[in-house]
Amino acid sequence: MDQLKKYDDTTRNHIIDIGIFNYEKCLEYNLKNTCNSKLSNWINDEEVTNMRESNKKLKQNIEELNGKMYMIRNEEQEKGEKNVEYFKNQLTYANEEKRKLLNLYKNNVDTEVSNKTIHLKEQIEDLKTKNDYYYKLYVDTSKGKNYEEELYPKMLDYNDKYLNSMWIITHVGSVLSEKTDFHFKHKDLNLTILLDTKNNLSTNPVANTTNFVRDVTKKETNAIGGIMLANGNICNKKKFELNKINDKFLVYVSEFKRDNISYVFTLLDMIIDFSQVKESGLDKTILKKMLKQNYKSEHINLDNLEKNKKSILKNIQNIVEDYAIYFKEDIEMDIKNEEVTSSSARIKEKTSEEIINFDEMEKDRQIIGKRSKYYLIFEEKGDNKLQYFINNYQRNKKLKSLEKKNAEENVIIIN
Repeated sequence: MDQLKKYDDTTRNHIIDIGIFNYEKCLEYNLKNTCNSKLSNWINDEEVTNMRESNKKLKQNIEELNGKMYMIRNEEQEKGEKNVEYFKNQLTYANEEKRKLLNLYKNNVDTEVSNKTIHLKEQIEDLKTKNDYYYKLYVDTSKGKNYEEELYPKMLDYNDKYLNSMWIITHVGSVLSEKTDFHFKHKDLNLTILLDTKNNLSTNPVANTTNFVRDVTKKETNAIGGIMLANGNICNKKKFELNKINDKFLVYVSEFKRDNISYVFTLLDMIIDFSQVKESGLDKTILKKMLKQNYKSEHINLDNLEKNKKSILKNIQNIVEDYAIYFKEDIEMDIKNEEVTSSSARIKEKTSEEIINFDEMEKDRQIIGKRSKYYLIFEEKGDNKLQYFINNYQRNKKLKSLEKKNAEENVIIIN
Protein backbone atom coordinates (compact mmCIF):
# COMPACT_ATOMS: atom_id res chain seq x y z
CA MET A 1 0.00 0.00 0.00
CA ASP A 2 2.93 2.31 0.76
CA GLN A 3 3.88 2.03 -2.87
CA LEU A 4 0.52 3.45 -3.92
CA LYS A 5 0.87 6.58 -1.78
CA LYS A 6 3.10 8.30 -4.21
CA TYR A 7 0.33 8.12 -6.91
CA ASP A 8 -2.81 10.22 -7.01
CA ASP A 9 -6.17 8.68 -6.48
CA THR A 10 -7.03 8.32 -10.13
CA THR A 11 -3.75 6.54 -10.89
CA ARG A 12 -4.05 4.34 -7.80
CA ASN A 13 -7.56 3.27 -8.83
CA HIS A 14 -6.34 2.50 -12.32
CA ILE A 15 -3.47 0.39 -10.96
CA ILE A 16 -5.85 -1.48 -8.70
CA ASP A 17 -8.21 -2.21 -11.63
CA ILE A 18 -5.39 -3.56 -13.69
CA GLY A 19 -4.21 -5.76 -10.83
CA ILE A 20 -7.65 -7.12 -10.15
CA PHE A 21 -8.10 -7.87 -13.87
CA ASN A 22 -4.78 -9.70 -14.06
CA TYR A 23 -5.47 -11.62 -10.90
CA GLU A 24 -8.78 -12.86 -12.19
CA LYS A 25 -7.29 -13.84 -15.49
CA CYS A 26 -4.54 -15.76 -13.73
CA LEU A 27 -7.02 -17.65 -11.63
CA GLU A 28 -8.99 -18.50 -14.75
CA TYR A 29 -5.86 -19.67 -16.53
CA ASN A 30 -4.65 -21.88 -13.70
CA LEU A 31 -7.99 -23.61 -13.38
CA LYS A 32 -8.16 -24.36 -17.07
CA ASN A 33 -4.63 -25.79 -17.15
CA THR A 34 -5.31 -28.05 -14.20
CA CYS A 35 -8.42 -29.57 -15.87
CA ASN A 36 -6.70 -29.94 -19.17
CA SER A 37 -3.77 -31.72 -17.54
CA LYS A 38 -5.97 -34.24 -15.82
CA LEU A 39 -8.03 -34.82 -19.02
CA SER A 40 -4.87 -35.14 -21.06
CA ASN A 41 -3.44 -37.78 -18.77
CA TRP A 42 -6.62 -39.79 -19.00
CA ILE A 43 -6.74 -39.52 -22.78
CA ASN A 44 -3.04 -40.50 -23.17
CA ASP A 45 -3.48 -43.77 -21.26
CA GLU A 46 -6.34 -44.86 -23.51
CA GLU A 47 -4.47 -43.90 -26.70
CA VAL A 48 -1.43 -45.86 -25.62
CA THR A 49 -3.56 -48.95 -25.10
CA ASN A 50 -5.25 -48.49 -28.45
CA MET A 51 -1.96 -47.86 -30.15
CA ARG A 52 -0.48 -51.01 -28.66
CA GLU A 53 -3.44 -53.00 -29.92
CA SER A 54 -3.08 -51.37 -33.32
CA ASN A 55 0.64 -52.06 -33.37
CA LYS A 56 0.01 -55.66 -32.51
CA LYS A 57 -2.51 -55.99 -35.33
CA LEU A 58 -0.19 -54.18 -37.71
CA LYS A 59 2.63 -56.57 -36.84
CA GLN A 60 0.31 -59.49 -37.47
CA ASN A 61 -0.75 -57.98 -40.80
CA ILE A 62 2.85 -57.32 -41.71
CA GLU A 63 3.80 -60.90 -40.88
CA GLU A 64 0.85 -62.18 -42.92
CA LEU A 65 1.82 -59.90 -45.80
CA ASN A 66 5.42 -61.02 -45.56
CA GLY A 67 4.28 -64.64 -45.70
CA LYS A 68 2.07 -63.93 -48.70
CA MET A 69 4.86 -62.00 -50.37
CA TYR A 70 7.22 -64.92 -49.82
CA MET A 71 4.69 -67.36 -51.29
CA ILE A 72 3.99 -65.05 -54.22
CA ARG A 73 7.71 -64.55 -54.81
CA ASN A 74 8.29 -68.31 -54.76
CA GLU A 75 5.34 -68.90 -57.09
CA GLU A 76 6.52 -66.21 -59.50
CA GLN A 77 10.04 -67.57 -59.36
CA GLU A 78 8.78 -71.05 -60.18
CA LYS A 79 6.66 -69.63 -63.00
CA GLY A 80 9.65 -67.67 -64.27
CA GLU A 81 11.86 -70.76 -64.21
CA LYS A 82 9.17 -72.73 -66.04
CA ASN A 83 8.83 -69.93 -68.61
CA VAL A 84 12.59 -69.79 -69.05
CA GLU A 85 12.69 -73.55 -69.61
CA TYR A 86 9.74 -73.35 -72.02
CA PHE A 87 11.31 -70.58 -74.04
CA LYS A 88 14.64 -72.42 -74.04
CA ASN A 89 12.87 -75.48 -75.48
CA GLN A 90 11.07 -73.30 -78.01
CA LEU A 91 14.34 -71.68 -79.03
CA THR A 92 16.03 -75.08 -79.34
CA TYR A 93 13.10 -76.36 -81.44
CA ALA A 94 13.16 -73.23 -83.62
CA ASN A 95 16.92 -73.58 -84.14
CA GLU A 96 16.50 -77.25 -85.04
CA GLU A 97 13.72 -76.41 -87.52
CA LYS A 98 15.88 -73.67 -88.97
CA ARG A 99 18.78 -76.11 -89.34
CA LYS A 100 16.50 -78.65 -91.05
CA LEU A 101 15.14 -76.01 -93.42
CA LEU A 102 18.65 -74.80 -94.25
CA ASN A 103 19.78 -78.37 -94.92
CA LEU A 104 16.68 -79.01 -97.02
CA TYR A 105 17.24 -75.79 -98.96
CA LYS A 106 20.93 -76.64 -99.43
CA ASN A 107 20.06 -80.16 -100.57
CA ASN A 108 17.44 -78.81 -102.96
CA VAL A 109 19.89 -76.25 -104.32
CA ASP A 110 22.59 -78.92 -104.66
CA THR A 111 20.12 -81.25 -106.39
CA GLU A 112 18.93 -78.48 -108.68
CA VAL A 113 22.48 -77.44 -109.49
CA SER A 114 23.45 -81.06 -110.07
CA ASN A 115 20.46 -81.63 -112.36
CA LYS A 116 21.13 -78.41 -114.23
CA THR A 117 24.82 -79.29 -114.50
CA ILE A 118 23.93 -82.71 -115.91
CA HIS A 119 21.48 -81.04 -118.30
CA LEU A 120 24.08 -78.50 -119.41
CA LYS A 121 26.68 -81.24 -119.82
CA GLU A 122 24.22 -83.22 -121.94
CA GLN A 123 23.58 -80.12 -124.04
CA ILE A 124 27.31 -79.55 -124.39
CA GLU A 125 27.85 -83.18 -125.39
CA ASP A 126 24.97 -82.90 -127.86
CA LEU A 127 26.49 -79.73 -129.31
CA LYS A 128 29.89 -81.43 -129.49
CA THR A 129 28.33 -84.39 -131.30
CA LYS A 130 26.63 -82.05 -133.75
CA ASN A 131 29.84 -80.09 -134.15
CA ASP A 132 31.77 -83.27 -134.90
CA TYR A 133 29.06 -84.33 -137.32
CA TYR A 134 29.14 -81.03 -139.21
CA TYR A 135 32.93 -80.97 -139.07
CA LYS A 136 33.03 -84.34 -140.79
CA LEU A 137 30.32 -83.18 -143.16
CA TYR A 138 31.85 -79.85 -144.16
CA VAL A 139 35.53 -79.81 -143.21
CA ASP A 140 36.75 -83.38 -143.14
CA THR A 141 38.56 -84.65 -146.22
CA SER A 142 35.87 -87.29 -146.71
CA LYS A 143 33.07 -84.69 -146.60
CA GLY A 144 31.83 -85.48 -150.13
CA LYS A 145 31.27 -89.10 -149.27
CA ASN A 146 29.51 -88.19 -146.03
CA TYR A 147 27.25 -85.81 -147.94
CA GLU A 148 26.27 -88.56 -150.37
CA GLU A 149 25.62 -91.03 -147.55
CA GLU A 150 23.36 -88.55 -145.85
CA LEU A 151 21.28 -87.79 -148.96
CA TYR A 152 21.03 -91.36 -150.24
CA PRO A 153 18.75 -92.87 -147.54
CA LYS A 154 16.59 -89.72 -147.51
CA MET A 155 16.02 -89.95 -151.26
CA LEU A 156 15.26 -93.67 -150.99
CA ASP A 157 12.73 -93.06 -148.22
CA TYR A 158 11.04 -90.24 -150.11
CA ASN A 159 10.86 -92.31 -153.29
CA ASP A 160 9.30 -95.25 -151.41
CA LYS A 161 6.94 -93.24 -149.24
CA TYR A 162 5.60 -90.59 -151.62
CA LEU A 163 6.33 -91.77 -155.19
CA ASN A 164 5.50 -95.47 -154.93
CA SER A 165 9.14 -96.32 -155.78
CA MET A 166 8.81 -94.73 -159.23
CA TRP A 167 12.57 -94.26 -159.50
CA ILE A 168 15.41 -96.77 -159.38
CA ILE A 169 18.14 -94.95 -157.46
CA THR A 170 21.72 -96.17 -157.73
CA HIS A 171 24.45 -94.76 -155.53
CA VAL A 172 27.55 -94.82 -157.70
CA GLY A 173 29.77 -92.60 -155.52
CA SER A 174 33.49 -93.07 -156.05
CA VAL A 175 33.17 -96.70 -157.11
CA LEU A 176 32.91 -95.79 -160.80
CA SER A 177 34.71 -92.81 -162.27
CA GLU A 178 33.05 -90.37 -164.66
CA LYS A 179 29.57 -91.49 -163.63
CA THR A 180 28.55 -88.73 -161.11
CA ASP A 181 27.24 -89.70 -157.65
CA PHE A 182 23.70 -90.98 -158.31
CA HIS A 183 21.76 -92.44 -161.22
CA PHE A 184 17.96 -92.05 -161.31
CA LYS A 185 16.05 -94.30 -163.72
CA HIS A 186 12.31 -93.84 -164.26
CA LYS A 187 10.64 -97.26 -164.20
CA ASP A 188 7.79 -96.39 -166.57
CA LEU A 189 9.58 -94.10 -169.03
CA ASN A 190 12.96 -95.86 -168.88
CA LEU A 191 14.73 -92.48 -168.74
CA THR A 192 17.95 -91.86 -166.81
CA ILE A 193 19.02 -88.66 -165.07
CA LEU A 194 22.36 -88.20 -163.31
CA LEU A 195 22.83 -86.37 -160.00
CA ASP A 196 26.14 -84.96 -158.78
CA THR A 197 26.59 -83.48 -155.27
CA LYS A 198 29.18 -80.96 -154.10
CA ASN A 199 29.55 -80.51 -150.36
CA ASN A 200 31.53 -77.29 -150.62
CA LEU A 201 31.66 -74.41 -148.15
CA SER A 202 30.12 -71.02 -148.96
CA THR A 203 33.65 -69.59 -149.03
CA ASN A 204 34.81 -72.22 -151.52
CA PRO A 205 32.58 -72.27 -154.62
CA VAL A 206 32.64 -75.13 -157.12
CA ALA A 207 35.18 -73.99 -159.68
CA ASN A 208 34.93 -76.74 -162.30
CA THR A 209 31.73 -78.05 -163.89
CA THR A 210 33.45 -79.55 -166.91
CA ASN A 211 33.49 -83.09 -165.51
CA PHE A 212 29.80 -82.88 -164.72
CA VAL A 213 28.97 -81.78 -168.29
CA ARG A 214 31.22 -84.54 -169.65
CA ASP A 215 29.54 -87.25 -167.54
CA VAL A 216 26.00 -86.19 -168.44
CA THR A 217 26.64 -85.74 -172.18
CA LYS A 218 28.54 -89.00 -172.63
CA LYS A 219 26.67 -91.49 -174.80
CA GLU A 220 27.57 -94.35 -172.46
CA THR A 221 25.50 -92.89 -169.63
CA ASN A 222 22.39 -92.69 -171.86
CA ALA A 223 21.12 -89.80 -169.72
CA ILE A 224 18.58 -87.18 -170.77
CA GLY A 225 19.98 -84.68 -168.29
CA GLY A 226 21.75 -84.07 -165.04
CA ILE A 227 21.49 -82.14 -161.78
CA MET A 228 24.32 -80.60 -159.77
CA LEU A 229 23.48 -79.82 -156.14
CA ALA A 230 26.02 -77.65 -154.32
CA ASN A 231 26.04 -76.96 -150.63
CA GLY A 232 27.73 -73.61 -151.40
CA ASN A 233 27.94 -71.68 -154.66
CA ILE A 234 28.89 -72.70 -158.19
CA CYS A 235 31.25 -70.46 -160.14
CA ASN A 236 29.74 -68.63 -163.12
CA LYS A 237 26.28 -69.99 -162.24
CA LYS A 238 23.21 -68.36 -160.73
CA LYS A 239 21.52 -69.82 -157.66
CA PHE A 240 19.39 -71.75 -160.10
CA GLU A 241 20.41 -72.17 -163.72
CA LEU A 242 19.19 -74.38 -166.54
CA ASN A 243 21.43 -75.17 -169.51
CA LYS A 244 20.84 -77.27 -172.63
CA ILE A 245 23.86 -79.00 -174.14
CA ASN A 246 23.57 -81.57 -176.95
CA ASP A 247 19.82 -81.97 -176.30
CA LYS A 248 20.54 -82.77 -172.66
CA PHE A 249 19.29 -80.56 -169.85
CA LEU A 250 21.68 -79.61 -167.06
CA VAL A 251 20.35 -78.01 -163.88
CA TYR A 252 22.65 -76.20 -161.42
CA VAL A 253 21.40 -75.51 -157.87
CA SER A 254 23.52 -73.53 -155.40
CA GLU A 255 23.05 -73.46 -151.61
CA PHE A 256 20.92 -76.60 -151.67
CA LYS A 257 19.20 -77.42 -148.36
CA ARG A 258 19.79 -81.07 -147.60
CA ASP A 259 16.37 -81.47 -145.96
CA ASN A 260 14.57 -80.30 -149.10
CA ILE A 261 14.55 -83.78 -150.66
CA SER A 262 11.24 -83.25 -152.46
CA TYR A 263 12.92 -80.52 -154.51
CA VAL A 264 15.27 -83.10 -156.05
CA PHE A 265 12.32 -85.05 -157.43
CA THR A 266 10.70 -81.84 -158.66
CA LEU A 267 13.85 -81.20 -160.69
CA LEU A 268 13.77 -84.76 -162.03
CA ASP A 269 10.18 -84.30 -163.21
CA MET A 270 11.10 -80.94 -164.75
CA ILE A 271 13.94 -82.48 -166.81
CA ILE A 272 11.61 -85.23 -168.04
CA ASP A 273 9.05 -82.58 -169.08
CA PHE A 274 11.73 -80.62 -170.95
CA SER A 275 13.08 -83.73 -172.65
CA GLN A 276 9.67 -84.51 -174.06
CA VAL A 277 9.25 -81.05 -175.61
CA LYS A 278 9.72 -80.93 -179.36
CA GLU A 279 12.76 -79.35 -180.94
CA SER A 280 10.79 -76.14 -181.55
CA GLY A 281 12.22 -74.90 -178.31
CA LEU A 282 11.67 -74.90 -174.55
CA ASP A 283 8.13 -74.87 -173.32
CA LYS A 284 7.85 -71.51 -171.54
CA THR A 285 4.83 -72.74 -169.58
CA ILE A 286 6.91 -75.48 -168.00
CA LEU A 287 9.79 -73.10 -167.38
CA LYS A 288 7.43 -70.57 -165.80
CA LYS A 289 5.93 -73.24 -163.57
CA MET A 290 9.36 -74.47 -162.57
CA LEU A 291 10.64 -70.97 -161.73
CA LYS A 292 7.56 -70.32 -159.60
CA GLN A 293 8.18 -73.59 -157.80
CA ASN A 294 11.78 -72.58 -157.14
CA TYR A 295 10.65 -69.18 -155.88
CA LYS A 296 8.17 -70.71 -153.43
CA SER A 297 10.72 -73.27 -152.30
CA GLU A 298 13.34 -70.62 -151.58
CA HIS A 299 10.83 -68.54 -149.62
CA ILE A 300 9.87 -71.57 -147.55
CA ASN A 301 13.56 -72.18 -146.83
CA LEU A 302 13.95 -68.53 -145.83
CA ASP A 303 10.95 -68.68 -143.46
CA ASN A 304 12.22 -71.90 -141.88
CA LEU A 305 15.64 -70.36 -141.48
CA GLU A 306 14.16 -67.35 -139.64
CA LYS A 307 12.11 -69.60 -137.35
CA ASN A 308 15.09 -71.80 -136.59
CA LYS A 309 17.21 -68.71 -135.94
CA LYS A 310 14.72 -67.36 -133.38
CA SER A 311 14.45 -70.73 -131.66
CA ILE A 312 18.22 -71.20 -131.55
CA LEU A 313 18.76 -67.66 -130.19
CA LYS A 314 16.17 -68.30 -127.47
CA ASN A 315 17.84 -71.59 -126.50
CA ILE A 316 21.24 -69.88 -126.38
CA GLN A 317 19.84 -67.12 -124.14
CA ASN A 318 18.31 -69.71 -121.77
CA ILE A 319 21.65 -71.50 -121.50
CA VAL A 320 23.45 -68.19 -120.80
CA GLU A 321 20.95 -67.30 -118.04
CA ASP A 322 21.07 -70.77 -116.43
CA TYR A 323 24.86 -70.70 -116.47
CA ALA A 324 24.89 -67.27 -114.80
CA ILE A 325 22.38 -68.37 -112.11
CA TYR A 326 24.12 -71.60 -111.12
CA PHE A 327 27.77 -70.73 -111.65
CA LYS A 328 27.78 -66.89 -111.34
CA GLU A 329 29.86 -66.69 -114.51
CA ASP A 330 29.51 -65.52 -118.08
CA ILE A 331 29.45 -68.66 -120.24
CA GLU A 332 30.72 -66.80 -123.31
CA MET A 333 33.73 -65.44 -121.44
CA ASP A 334 34.29 -68.84 -119.83
CA ILE A 335 34.33 -70.57 -123.21
CA LYS A 336 36.60 -67.89 -124.68
CA ASN A 337 39.03 -68.30 -121.77
CA GLU A 338 39.04 -72.08 -122.26
CA GLU A 339 39.66 -71.65 -125.97
CA VAL A 340 42.52 -69.24 -125.33
CA THR A 341 44.04 -71.59 -122.73
CA SER A 342 43.53 -74.61 -124.94
CA SER A 343 44.93 -72.95 -128.06
CA SER A 344 48.04 -71.72 -126.24
CA ALA A 345 48.82 -75.16 -124.84
CA ARG A 346 47.49 -77.29 -127.65
CA ILE A 347 49.81 -79.61 -129.49
CA LYS A 348 48.46 -80.12 -132.96
CA GLU A 349 48.77 -83.69 -134.06
CA LYS A 350 47.72 -85.43 -137.20
CA THR A 351 44.69 -87.63 -136.69
CA SER A 352 44.29 -90.89 -138.47
CA GLU A 353 41.50 -93.41 -138.74
CA GLU A 354 41.66 -96.51 -136.62
CA ILE A 355 43.72 -99.21 -138.33
CA ILE A 356 41.65 -102.34 -138.88
CA ASN A 357 43.40 -105.69 -138.65
CA PHE A 358 41.34 -107.51 -141.27
CA ASP A 359 43.27 -110.78 -140.97
CA GLU A 360 42.64 -111.01 -137.25
CA MET A 361 39.01 -109.98 -137.67
CA GLU A 362 38.33 -112.55 -140.44
CA LYS A 363 39.88 -115.43 -138.51
CA ASP A 364 37.43 -118.36 -138.03
CA ARG A 365 34.58 -116.44 -139.69
CA GLN A 366 32.58 -116.88 -142.90
CA ILE A 367 33.42 -113.89 -145.14
CA ILE A 368 30.71 -112.17 -147.24
CA GLY A 369 31.65 -109.40 -149.69
CA LYS A 370 34.88 -107.51 -150.36
CA ARG A 371 36.87 -105.75 -147.66
CA SER A 372 35.81 -102.22 -146.74
CA LYS A 373 35.56 -100.10 -143.61
CA TYR A 374 31.82 -100.85 -143.44
CA TYR A 375 31.24 -104.28 -141.93
CA LEU A 376 29.15 -106.31 -139.48
CA ILE A 377 30.12 -109.30 -137.37
CA PHE A 378 27.20 -111.54 -136.38
CA GLU A 379 26.30 -115.13 -135.54
CA GLU A 380 23.43 -116.66 -137.49
CA LYS A 381 22.19 -120.23 -137.09
CA GLY A 382 25.42 -121.17 -135.35
CA ASP A 383 27.65 -119.71 -138.10
CA ASN A 384 30.05 -116.90 -137.19
CA LYS A 385 29.91 -114.43 -140.11
CA LEU A 386 31.67 -111.25 -141.24
CA GLN A 387 29.94 -109.22 -143.96
CA TYR A 388 31.39 -106.18 -145.78
CA PHE A 389 29.34 -103.39 -147.39
CA ILE A 390 30.08 -100.72 -150.00
CA ASN A 391 28.56 -97.95 -147.84
CA ASN A 392 27.07 -97.28 -144.43
CA TYR A 393 23.51 -97.26 -145.75
CA GLN A 394 23.77 -100.90 -146.86
CA ARG A 395 25.33 -101.77 -143.51
CA ASN A 396 22.48 -100.13 -141.56
CA LYS A 397 19.93 -101.85 -143.76
CA LYS A 398 21.48 -105.25 -142.96
CA LEU A 399 21.67 -104.32 -139.27
CA LYS A 400 17.92 -103.58 -139.17
CA SER A 401 17.24 -106.88 -140.89
CA LEU A 402 19.32 -108.74 -138.30
CA GLU A 403 17.63 -106.93 -135.42
CA LYS A 404 14.25 -107.94 -136.83
CA LYS A 405 15.39 -111.57 -137.16
CA ASN A 406 16.78 -111.49 -133.63
CA ALA A 407 13.23 -111.41 -132.25
CA GLU A 408 12.27 -114.50 -134.25
CA GLU A 409 15.48 -116.51 -134.78
CA ASN A 410 18.71 -117.13 -132.95
CA VAL A 411 20.76 -114.19 -134.32
CA ILE A 412 23.54 -112.59 -132.24
CA ILE A 413 24.96 -109.24 -133.41
CA ILE A 414 28.56 -108.89 -132.24
CA ASN A 415 29.48 -105.63 -133.97
